[in-house]
Amino acid sequence: MLAFVAMAGNAQTAAEDSIFKSFELEEVKVTVPSKTKIKDGNMLTRIVGTSVSTVGTAQDVLSHVPGLMRMQGEVQVIGKGTPIYYINGRRVYDLTELQRLSSRDVKDVEVISNPGPQYDAQVNAVVRIRTMPPKGEGLGVTAFMKDEYGPSKTNNTLSTTANLNYRHDALDVFGGVTFDDNYLGHYDTDVTQKSFGKVNNTQTGTTHMDQQYNTLKYNFGMNYQFDENNSLGFKVERNDNLKGVTNFRMEEDILRNDVVVDNLYAETHTDADGVNSWLANTYYNGLWGKMGVEWNADFYTTNETNTANTIEVSDAMTRATDDKAIKYVTSNSDARNRLFATKLLLSYPIGQGKLQGGTELVFTKRDNLYDITEETIADDKSSVKENTYALFAEYGTMIPKAGMLSLGVRYEHVDFNYDNDFNNAQNLSRKNDNILPFISFSTQIGEVQGVLSYTAKTRRPDYRLLRTNIEYNNRFTLSTGDPTLKNELRHDVNLSMRWRWLAMSTYYSVQKDGLYDWTYPYDDNGTVLISWVNLNKPINRLSAYLNASPTFGIWQLNYTAGIQKQWLSMNLTDPRTATGTREVKYNKPMFIFINNNTFRIPMKNGTPLNVELNSELLSSAHFGNAELQNWFWNLTLAVQKSFLKNDALSVRLACSDIFHTAHHDVNIDLGNYSLKQTNIYGQSRDIYDLQRLSLSVSWKFNAVKSKYKGTGAGQEERRRM
Repeated sequence: MLAFVAMAGNAQTAAEDSIFKSFELEEVKVTVPSKTKIKDGNMLTRIVGTSVSTVGTAQDVLSHVPGLMRMQGEVQVIGKGTPIYYINGRRVYDLTELQRLSSRDVKDVEVISNPGPQYDAQVNAVVRIRTMPPKGEGLGVTAFMKDEYGPSKTNNTLSTTANLNYRHDALDVFGGVTFDDNYLGHYDTDVTQKSFGKVNNTQTGTTHMDQQYNTLKYNFGMNYQFDENNSLGFKVERNDNLKGVTNFRMEEDILRNDVVVDNLYAETHTDADGVNSWLANTYYNGLWGKMGVEWNADFYTTNETNTANTIEVSDAMTRATDDKAIKYVTSNSDARNRLFATKLLLSYPIGQGKLQGGTELVFTKRDNLYDITEETIADDKSSVKENTYALFAEYGTMIPKAGMLSLGVRYEHVDFNYDNDFNNAQNLSRKNDNILPFISFSTQIGEVQGVLSYTAKTRRPDYRLLRTNIEYNNRFTLSTGDPTLKNELRHDVNLSMRWRWLAMSTYYSVQKDGLYDWTYPYDDNGTVLISWVNLNKPINRLSAYLNASPTFGIWQLNYTAGIQKQWLSMNLTDPRTATGTREVKYNKPMFIFINNNTFRIPMKNGTPLNVELNSELLSSAHFGNAELQNWFWNLTLAVQKSFLKNDALSVRLACSDIFHTAHHDVNIDLGNYSLKQTNIYGQSRDIYDLQRLSLSVSWKFNAVKSKYKGTGAGQEERRRM
């Protein structure tokens, strides 16, 4: 299957803690809906007691928080991309949890656009959500249901969740179960691939995909709080893929030197069997005198088996000999991952500041078995072992009459081993050492707050990208990985400023050894090989954003305008030129306009009716080594209302991408290869179209929140699996 381009940032005075600030602007009263300030170099927004607290769920809250914006169907930290989330210090992996948490229970939201050394070096941004202290004891029940329908692609997703929580004195027991049904009726694209060599080859046609995935997730855990400052607990999560079926069809013309030589029809049926995962976490949080202690240990395992059956029909082969007209190819892959991770974080007040330090150890193993009936492609049995040893420290202190200064560093040592049982020549062993500094300075002059920071980050390739086996898409398209891929290294400089309801953010980064997909001519017959590379040129990026979030009566705005610009130029092989090379530039900027409007319409009885009209407009641009050729516009309308005592029942109806204009057409120019593809979305596996009608209902009875405080360890390693 062709690779899809995925769109791939303490106690104050009573006056400072006032929730609302207002002033007169051309005889119109403007009220700031939530209190936002820069604290410890991060953007902290108070939610409780403000108009934002009634918008529905924690996920709805995020669209109204300065420093965040909804882009291509997901919430992003402005300029830094998709964040990781924490709720009360616990890492969130199932993002539907944000939909199940009421906005009325959210105390504040902290946006960390430049995470310090205590976070994994691959984490680009963090959002930390704190909730109000829980009240009451006994049994609590929460239920959530969301049904989404995508009319143009028949892309339906249904999610239902039930959670139980029992609390008595210091003991807290909790558990829950979630069932997801994701059905895709059809996802169609037009694709044109061209490769240039001794013979110029073209593949042009259409693809069609449908799939269905059913998953069951359940969890159980306990927490015991000895006193206000000391607690421990454990949590176990299990995910089972009950059904995973994908059908992919491609019909294309094959041209050589612009002459049609074949018409190829290929159909692949893939079954994902035995897909499951276990995650067990245990933690301790405590205070020993003045020293804070936070310890986590995780064990994580995944198993996934896929069987793909491909049938091909070739017109050229049919004309040549009937017995070779139809080709059958079967492949089986079995991947197993194991991870153990532990993290210790200590903190101690020194002088006017606080010293934090600790260690994180991550031990990972991945076994991969692949066999295929195609005689020209070899079977594969390989394993990857990676052990990461990290030390980190950070000290933050107040400088009188200046501001807050934080200095930190993270050291990572990585032992990497790749072993191929069928081809010892591919065996590889290497060690990587990274010293990643961090510095941040925040200050306030009058009502203007600002923060300037620098950090170094890395990105390690996902384990699937490190494979050597060649996967068969059709006779003219193959895909593989590369175990010699190096880690990315990125240097980030951030400047953020805030005045009342206006915020400005600028980011400059230099990315070295960037990881990007790349396609090569595989032979002179037009076959291409999709793989991954480290770019040999750095990518420089600059982004700047201006955000306004005032309120005019019942109308609450959150508007963002920005620009993202990258600089990348490479000399690539192209046999069509006299020199055999050609300069390719990827420098076109992206202009971004995000307009979120919420109208809180008072009702005689009960909470206000919330009506949202949100617009997301993105220009054509270069993104990495791809060109997004058209403008992207997503217009969304939503209505939400809460009912019953304490807003126990909440109902939300939404329609996104009303005019069905939220998609990209993509062009990739790699010198001796080019790819054009239509209808590319900012998609996850279960959403291939942003035009959707959705209904969500949440209900809670005597709900009490879990006291679970485990934050997890080795989170980014799990993402790579």
